[in-house]
Amino acid sequence: MGFIKQRNSYAHPEVAAGGQADEDENSNIHMPEPTNVAGPSHVNEEYSLESLSRQMSEMARLQHEMMAIQNTHHEEICTHLKSLDDRISGLERRFDSDDSDVF
Repeated sequence: MGFIKQRNSYAHPEVAAGGQADEDENSNIHMPEPTNVAGPSHVNEEYSLESLSRQMSEMARLQHEMMAIQNTHHEEICTHLKSLDDRISGLERRFDSDDSDVF
């Protein structure tokens, strides 16, 4: 992008060369200093054994629901595939019987 480092920030080449920039581009936006701390910026809930247990229970419940939905869809797909297989088999039998009548 061609940005030029000026002291502790980066500037567009037009601004760095002393050219005029739009008012919106010229406004200073405060950028927070990077930190060496990993993790969320703010914790909503104290991590305790009780809260972790509650979260794990909720995750297990959601997993159970997802498995039930997946099983239902799997059964529906298997039913449709079986129906298609039966229809194709019926067509094959019909074509086979038509071919035997010709000879």
